[in-house]
Amino acid sequence: MKLDPNEKLDILEVLRDLDQYRPRRKGWVWRQRLPEQTIGPFIYKDTSPGLKRSVPLPAAEYFSHIDPQCDLVITTEIASGRFEDDLRRMRMAAWHGADHIMVIRTTGQSHIDGLIEGTPEGVGGIPISRKQIRATRKALDAIEDEVGRPINFHSYVSGVAGPEIAVLFVEEGVNGAHQDPQYNVLYRDINMHRSFVDAAESKKIMADAGILQLDGAHNANATAKEAWKVTPELFVQHAVNTAYSRAAGMAPVQIALSTVPPTAPPAPKLRLDLPYAVALRELFKGYKFRAQQNTRYMEADMVETTVSHVLDTLISRLTETDIQSTITPDEGRNIPWHYNNIAGVNTARQTLMGLDGLDELLDIRQDGAFREQVRELKERAVLFLEEILAQGGYYQAVEAGHFVDSGYYPERRGDGIVRDPEGGDCAATVIRRAADYGAPVCSHFGANRYAGKAGKPCGDYGGCTLCDPAKIRYIDEADDEDNVMRRLEIPLAERAQGLLRPEVEKHGDGVVCLTLFIPDEPHTAMQAALEIARHMGLNNPEVINQRVMHPAEGSLFEIKGTVDLVIDKNALPAFSQIQPLADDEIEAWVRPRAIHVVAATVGEDEHTVGLHEILDIKHGGIEKYGFLCHNLGSSVSIEAVLDKVEQTGALAVLISTVVTHADIHKQHMQRLARLAAERGLRPKVLLIAGGPRIDERLARECGMDTGFGHGTTGRDVASFLVRRWQGQDR
Repeated sequence: MKLDPNEKLDILEVLRDLDQYRPRRKGWVWRQRLPEQTIGPFIYKDTSPGLKRSVPLPAAEYFSHIDPQCDLVITTEIASGRFEDDLRRMRMAAWHGADHIMVIRTTGQSHIDGLIEGTPEGVGGIPISRKQIRATRKALDAIEDEVGRPINFHSYVSGVAGPEIAVLFVEEGVNGAHQDPQYNVLYRDINMHRSFVDAAESKKIMADAGILQLDGAHNANATAKEAWKVTPELFVQHAVNTAYSRAAGMAPVQIALSTVPPTAPPAPKLRLDLPYAVALRELFKGYKFRAQQNTRYMEADMVETTVSHVLDTLISRLTETDIQSTITPDEGRNIPWHYNNIAGVNTARQTLMGLDGLDELLDIRQDGAFREQVRELKERAVLFLEEILAQGGYYQAVEAGHFVDSGYYPERRGDGIVRDPEGGDCAATVIRRAADYGAPVCSHFGANRYAGKAGKPCGDYGGCTLCDPAKIRYIDEADDEDNVMRRLEIPLAERAQGLLRPEVEKHGDGVVCLTLFIPDEPHTAMQAALEIARHMGLNNPEVINQRVMHPAEGSLFEIKGTVDLVIDKNALPAFSQIQPLADDEIEAWVRPRAIHVVAATVGEDEHTVGLHEILDIKHGGIEKYGFLCHNLGSSVSIEAVLDKVEQTGALAVLISTVVTHADIHKQHMQRLARLAAERGLRPKVLLIAGGPRIDERLARECGMDTGFGHGTTGRDVASFLVRRWQGQDR
């Protein structure tokens, strides 16, 4: 299966012949870290090889459209409930640099005691089933070919069916997974004995397949009342799961600690979180680390969440981190929106690239109060572990409620999570093995009387499903109504008709967002904002964020609603993009003619980077074709531009106008056209404008010959000029 960058992902092609699909590889893939490389005009210290296809960061247009890739694996977490919609989101995320696609499991699947079949729609996540995983891995194979980088697929080996899920993941090529029996015990109230017995089997299966394991310790400071006080316990939880994983056969390189900074502003974040991060790295040296934003402090305010994300990523760069997770920045709304997945990925990579080489510039101070904080955290964690041993072990500590207690250990407030070792979901379901117990399968934990041919327990039986994929039983769909093909009926029919609807969660959901400011006290402002949204045609509008600017002066609102609106793209105005001329054709026409061009950023505008991109030979600008460019710089008057045209006999004027306040960009274009006509220059001089808010239609309305916006290259501008002078574009 191959993807065309200009074509939408074909879901039917993904689903075709799934019963025959086999994963191309198993196990986790890390990025190749490069010690140094030159990309565009810059030398980078903390990067990996670039992508074959990608969407660069917005500011890349000012730096030759470079798209350096950081050395950390970048996660995006996806949970719409419909895997067929999530595949499109995965493709978008991969183009923006994500190579760890983590699919959140549907609500309640931790308590299902077997595998789900088919592709039902989920709530709060995706129902993890064989067909869903197989289709996702098949799509990711094609997506990673498209972008030119391996992509890791990840979900959860936890809950009652942990070992079954682990086998499924190995069979279907899942690359990473959460596995931590403490997650079952503390947050899902699954029986302790069952959780740890299942974990041993699951971890052994994952270890043999090279699946990267993430633990669940971060849930403690996402749950605790005062997360900065639960940090000693985080070390203890990491230690319990790490030791248990090693005992089950996992190598350190397969074990990743899921770390979450415990605070967010207005707390003194770096002063509290950085010592925790350093202590964690020192205690668990030799293991991998995944840094994740703390969801506990996420509000619905996107700006606030993004700032915390940047600070968390700064801590990642200051300390040893292998995976940078990007919680969807709208998680405070519990709505996984397409574009906010990408916003999270871009926040991480923008921050990481901006901090490139930071370790050569800064050292973390290793004396004074900082080192005392690090030492104190370690001491509290060791004391906690010693107390667990003194009490008789982990089970007794949980039964006593010593985990997720809001006291700063050794302080106890008595509000921790309490679990009965003999209680919980699936209590009394663990059966002691007989002395001659045998399991004719590979990757089995514990004593096994089967040796099999060539040392494989399954050898006498012709191989298990881990050795012989032909033995895997594939069930296509189990429900006639709740399945992917039924859900695709409307989307595919609308696509065939050329119909478009807005969406943010699922195909054609009609969801739109409105941002508006209401100048009144908060309650009145909210009611007014909702009423305005209704009058604008939004159905069921709801406020998803209100930021009070002043209790009397007003509030800024983000409002979500739906619109019953469908657009027939076949009825839209025709758009034809004229392909640029070949470089040698442009140069052959321009160079013998010694054509002068005058360029400037006009008015009081000081933005010149974009103009340089169009002109300078270093950036592929029009100078390379033989144009004689007179760049007057920034904040140039229209009169000065035309004076230079008269002095040089220039045949074209290129003005850049980035600032748009009070429509000043329109005024500049209109004034240039008018004064050029008054001086008698208009018939022989081409007038061109450029800027982020400029397009051909607007420029022509203002009297220019054309206009160029985002993404324009020198070749585009030169092609227009040559075609016009040749009489090809009248």
